[in-house]
Parts: sequence; structure tokens; C-alpha cells
Amino acid sequence: MSKYKQVFSPITIKGVEFKNRIETSPMVPCMATPEGWVTKEVIEFYRPFAKGGAAIVTVGDSAVNWTHAMDHEGQLNLGDDNVKMGLDDLADEVQRYGAVISIELNHGGRFSNSANLASKGLKPVSSTPKPAEIDEYFSKLHGRVPAEVEEMSIPLINQTIQDYAEAAGRCKDSGFKMVMIHGAHGMLPGQFLSPYVNKRVDRYGGSIENRARFCIELLDAVRRRVGENFIIEYRISADELVDGGMHLEEVIQFVKMIEEKIDILHVSVGMLPNPFTIQRMIQPLYVPYMPNVHFAEEVKKAVGKNLYITAVGSVMTLENAEEILSRGLVDFVAMARPFLADPEFMRKTALGKVGDIRPCVRCNTCCGRSAFFKKTRCAVNPINGRETEYLGGRILKADVKKKVIIVGGGPAGMQAVLTAVERGHEVVLYEKEDKLGGTLRHATDLAFKKDLRNYLDWIVAQTLKCGATIKLNTEVTAEIIKQDQPDALVIAVGATPLIPNVPGIDKSHVHWAGDIDCGRVQAGQKVIVVGGGLTGGESALALAMEGKEVTLLEMQGPEALLNGSSLINRFSLQSLLAEYKVTIVTNTKLEEVTDTGIKTINSKFQWKEFEADTIALALGMRPRRETVAAFRHLIPETEVYIIGDCKQIGNVYAAVHAGFDTAVEI
Repeated sequence: MSKYKQVFSPITIKGVEFKNRIETSPMVPCMATPEGWVTKEVIEFYRPFAKGGAAIVTVGDSAVNWTHAMDHEGQLNLGDDNVKMGLDDLADEVQRYGAVISIELNHGGRFSNSANLASKGLKPVSSTPKPAEIDEYFSKLHGRVPAEVEEMSIPLINQTIQDYAEAAGRCKDSGFKMVMIHGAHGMLPGQFLSPYVNKRVDRYGGSIENRARFCIELLDAVRRRVGENFIIEYRISADELVDGGMHLEEVIQFVKMIEEKIDILHVSVGMLPNPFTIQRMIQPLYVPYMPNVHFAEEVKKAVGKNLYITAVGSVMTLENAEEILSRGLVDFVAMARPFLADPEFMRKTALGKVGDIRPCVRCNTCCGRSAFFKKTRCAVNPINGRETEYLGGRILKADVKKKVIIVGGGPAGMQAVLTAVERGHEVVLYEKEDKLGGTLRHATDLAFKKDLRNYLDWIVAQTLKCGATIKLNTEVTAEIIKQDQPDALVIAVGATPLIPNVPGIDKSHVHWAGDIDCGRVQAGQKVIVVGGGLTGGESALALAMEGKEVTLLEMQGPEALLNGSSLINRFSLQSLLAEYKVTIVTNTKLEEVTDTGIKTINSKFQWKEFEADTIALALGMRPRRETVAAFRHLIPETEVYIIGDCKQIGNVYAAVHAGFDTAVEI
């Protein structure tokens, strides 16, 4: 019996048994056909979550009509009866594992896909003609005009309400026992409810009773269509986190208006159309775990036993979930990214194999890709989003067992080891240092990089016990490779810090940022970080959090700041840099280091000096091309593979996927 008694406690609602208290939060895989139909990819994306043990598997962000509701490509179209055949297959494949399938019914409103709508001669619609802030943000950045938004007419409101009802009905007809209405994150129901957006002067605007009218009429229409013995979950932002928006007190007032119309309330926060609240909805590694659970608990205290409550937001482990549920103030816990990183994490936890769980690093690669309508991928799980290629998460054994030599024990090399061993090869890994990890070790030094440290610990442990021969403290030479006579050679020797050739660069107060991050070098009180990419931004934040006076210098424009980060994490890091008062200077190049600071020149050819005690260099890395050149012709060239930073500088996603993609084909 598992020690997670609350997590694995079954519960029955309206005759439907939920085998435990874990729900997969809605995700956006972008895998439907252009018409919005279910594909094999969609089914295989959701299957592992059900197989892995989730009680509720929620299909994410599905449009209630194909006119104005669609907010991303690859979305399911619930506005047409033709979707039902695929939904039926999807429901069958999820529910065969004892999970209950649900689906998030959505209308983007002002957040809908404006480019797609423009191609049909339409504009986004909402309660009020207010553009999405994220559209305004990118419009300003790229010098274009934000998309116009049209105010919804009464006939369009009525039609949209009916669209929700018919969409829910199609799901019920296809074997679903529940749906989720997406009223959170600034989607259309929230655009009516929120005084921040809704400036109408008719019966759908003004007082909270009027602003709630659209949501209430929507829920009534859905209930009429699906009947009383069908579960409706409503997703809400307990706080929109913007001035003039919905906050907890008014949200509770609204919840009491709808509590008899729904069965489960899924409590989140934030507003997706606003870029700087996204970090509270989909938390990056800079944000503590479980930051929003207290909102769900406060709502539960207000409504008591009248509603089942779901908490969500960086609940990363079953231990986290057990802690939340044990307080008795929520009924379900929703998780998404842990399922992407390791769909089997629930089973591994129950079986006492917690150390084998591949941890999510909260880099938000998954969500960042969907923001640009790309199919989902996970930085640390190379099979995620490619389930149809590797059914059941299994990698086929190679037809011929080979001897594979891998040079370099960074993330690319270690993933190549794990995959090559799984393919059945004889694998030898050489690492010149006394421990595995490569430059990833430096990337985990900062206090807020806990998630990445967890991943580093996991992949090192898995590599050491996978059955490969690991040779540490061994710098490979051509003679060693020739002596080993490998059938395949994988070169993953990484990169070294890029040091610019400018006067004064060798002065004693100039250091590589990585040496400061790990504590090998102590920075002074006044620091200039040269290089405004992700590494520089994180180093600048860490120094500012220590109370240092920090300037972040970037040679390119503002659009290049924090390059290497996903969109959500970039917004979060920008906010934190502003909060800790880091001075950001763009379009400015380092020209010389002086005894008291640096001399620079900007894009207008203006010179300026900055004073500092310490200069931290975060200008990127340089591939070890000389090492690659020394090894690449030692065996038949078609059997030599160059991966990771020694081929092209990248991030964890690039390294892990390069290691997997290479080794899985050997």
C-alpha cells in the first residue's frame, strides 16, 4: 500500500468514480488536423497520462466553434459533428485505463488567432473591443498595429452560448462523462466577467450580476444539453493579477452564483492575454512550487461542501499533491508538466522508485512551442510529442549490436548513452572530468535553478546505472579511439566560454559569469554583466538578489534580450530583473575594460563609460571544433556523429534531443 493515502483515495461524483485525486491539467499539443479533427497523434499524446495513472485526463483548449473561437493551430474543433468520430476513439483509448476523460471547452475571444480570422475576413470578438495585451506587446516590438477586436452583438452572444452547449453535447455523445468550461486566464467567459475588459453598458456589463450573465447563461445552456448526470468542471482565475481585474473577494461572489450549476471548480490565476501574468499561470523555474494553492483553499473555505475544488500550479510531485490534499481544503490536484516529463511518474512513485522519475525542469519549452503553433515537445523527454514513433514509450532494439564510443559526459552525451544502451548496444562513455554533467553543472549553480539540479542529478544517476562502461578522469586521444575500434563514435565534447578580444579583458576583476555563479569567484558590489542572453540575465538576477548593483549590457536590441529562454520564462525573468532593479542597456557593445569599469559604443556610435568593481562575461560559448576535428576521421566517417554544443550551441532541449535522435538511429 502506498504512503500517498490522500492521493490514491477514490471519490465518486454523480455516479462516476475517480480512482484517485490527480487530474491532468489541460495541455495544448497542437496535433489536430487543419480542420480540427482528432488524429492518431492526439490519441497517443493523451494515452500515456491515462496509462500512467491519472484519474482525470483533460484534453486541452478545444474550440467551441470554428468561426471566432479558435485561438491556435492544431486545435480540436468542437463546433462540427464531424469531430465526434475521432472524439469517440479518443475517449475509448483514454478510458480503457480506468481514467475519466474530460475536455476543455474554450473560446479565445480577444485572444483568438487574429491571423487566421483575418484570412476569413473576420476579427477577434469580445465583450468589449479591447486588444489582447500580448498582441500589443509584440506589435510594439515588431512595429505593427495590434489586431482590431469587435464588440459582440447580442445575436452573436446568443449563438456563442449555444455553441458551448452543442460542443458539450458532442463530447457527451462521444462517451465523455465530463467537460471543463474554460472561464479562467482571460478567455471569453472571463472577458465578460472581468471589469478590466468588460466595459459594456447593456445587460452584459456593469455590475457583477450583469458581467456574470454570459457565464450563467452559458452554464445553463450546457446543463440543458448534457443533463443533470453529467459532470461540469469550471475553470476560473481566483485573481486576474491586473489592476481593475477580478480579485479573490469578487471571484468568490461569482462562484456562489454558479455553484449549483457546476460540480467541480478548477482554481487557477492570471490572464493569458497579458504577458506578465502568464508566469503565475504556467510557472517557470524562478517561481516557487505550489504558489497558487492558497487561492483554491480560500475558495473551498467560502463554498464548503457545495463544490469539489481542484488546485493547480507547479504541483510537481505526488509528495506535493499529498501535502495539499492532506490539509483537507481541496479535492483534486491538477498537474501537467510532470506528466510530459515522465508519464509514468505516478506509477514509479507508488512503486517506491522516486529516484527513477525524470523531473520537469519548468523551462516551459512545451508551452513556448504551442505559443508559436508548433507541436508540443519536452526538453527532457524526447519521446513526448512523438508518441506515434515510439508507441508505449518503447525504443526498438537495434538489428545489430554495435560497440558505441561516446566522448563527453554532458547532457547530450549522457542522453546518447541512455538511448544507445536501450537500443542494446555495447556503450563506453569517456569523460575527462571526475564527474558527469559537463557545462550543465555550471547551469545549475544558482539558487533558483533547483529544477535543473534535480534533472542533472537524475540523468547522472541513470547514466551511471544503465549498464554502460563509464570512464571518468579520462581525456580521450586518437590512440584510445583507435585501440577501442568502435563501430560508432559519438562526439559530444561541448564548448568553452567565449572571451572577447578587447583591451583589458585579462584584468583581475574580469571573470566568466559561470565562475561567479558557482561561488568560485566573489563579485564586488557594483557589477556589469556583459551579454544579455539567458545566461547573462540569470546571472544578473542572482547578483541583484544578493543586493548587488547590477547592469546588464547587450550588444543587440531589446528583442535579443534573454535569448535561449522560452517565451513564458522570458517574461518572468524580465519581470524579476525589473523588480530587483537591474539596469538594462541594449544596442551597446563592449570595447574596452578599464581599471574602473568598461568603455562601450552604442548603435548610434556614441561612446560611454560604465563604472564597476566586477565585469562578468556571459557572451556565450565556443564549440570545441579543434577536438571534433581531431576525432572525426578516425573511423569511417559515416559512423561518426557530432552532437551537442560542440556542433551548435544550444540549450537542454537541443542537447537532450540531439543525444536521443542520434543514438536511436545507431
